[in-house]
Amino acid sequence: MRIAGGTAILLAANSCTSGPNYPDPRLPWHSAETETDPMRFALAHALLAPNPHNRQPWMVDLLSPTEAILYCDPTKDLPATDPFDRQITIGLGCFLELFTMAAANQGYRAELDLFPEGSDQVTLDNRPIAKLQLHLDDTIQSDPLFAQVFARRTNRGVFTEQKPTLEDLNQIVESNNNIRTGYAISEPEVAALRALAVEAARIEFETPHTYMESVHLMRIGNQEIAANPDGLSLEGPAMGLLNKIGIVTRETLADPTSSAFKQGLQQYQKAANSSAAFVWIITPDNSREQQIAAGRAYIRQNLAATELGLSMHPLSQALQEYPEMAEMLTQVHGLTGSTGQRLQMFARLGYAKSKQPAPRYPLSAKIITHGKT
Repeated sequence: MRIAGGTAILLAANSCTSGPNYPDPRLPWHSAETETDPMRFALAHALLAPNPHNRQPWMVDLLSPTEAILYCDPTKDLPATDPFDRQITIGLGCFLELFTMAAANQGYRAELDLFPEGSDQVTLDNRPIAKLQLHLDDTIQSDPLFAQVFARRTNRGVFTEQKPTLEDLNQIVESNNNIRTGYAISEPEVAALRALAVEAARIEFETPHTYMESVHLMRIGNQEIAANPDGLSLEGPAMGLLNKIGIVTRETLADPTSSAFKQGLQQYQKAANSSAAFVWIITPDNSREQQIAAGRAYIRQNLAATELGLSMHPLSQALQEYPEMAEMLTQVHGLTGSTGQRLQMFARLGYAKSKQPAPRYPLSAKIITHGKT
């Protein structure tokens, strides 16, 4: 058994299987293409979007085969590490970009009316994130990046020593929709960013209220993952047993003197130090609309990297807005040339063996009626 980081994710060497008595938590990755209704088809692909701590904050009021309203589930927030719901909003932006791409694949143009009733910059509330409409359009073409949706992963493992090329990095950053991006590949720049990522992870691990947020969202063993296919997965055939006998529990994972805690931090630092390159996304301000735009740009980068055989892992710690991280937030803006603007995404790139996809709730669990579950 080894420890790996999400900021803190414990992984067994073997993969998760659903078992005979509970549903496969990765079935949504295989069932999206079976939807025949155009709206459901687009939504079933959209829910495969990356999102912070795999919280899957989307809720959809399905009005018709071509109309829906997207909401944010207020129970999926991360108050310690994402106090202003910035990361959650970026995840919703990823969702909306995949929605648009899936619609185009079926010959529909997606019309998105963002925050039709306004928004709160301090925290997301019960107002709509977007009104979604689909219009049949025989001129629309499928986005080439859509072919990578099922292969896309967030890879938190250690990368090999192989480096991406400048051509690869340019292709990744040019995949964005008119949003400012940057990258680092020279050793001095990469070394400085690695060191910053390692220090930011240490701060999050050693700050009780931020680390405990991750611990509370850990799903330990296959049965917990299947029952609650969100959060941070601690999986493998032996994990459930280790939990039952008290070796791997939320209590032991929360203990900073435990080997699990120490190994988790060490593994995360090892992964960060294996980064071959970094990419980032900058917006001129920190409005909700710009956060959505950053999410739409990030998923396109992730898909472009997948197309090139590269692994990608967002490092969100240094971008977070709690007091203990303030110095890291200032430093990362300086190192990425984004001082005076808002650095929204910061991710490492490299080569690694592909991982299995993250668990997902099915579309049926995300459909609501008129803003109510």
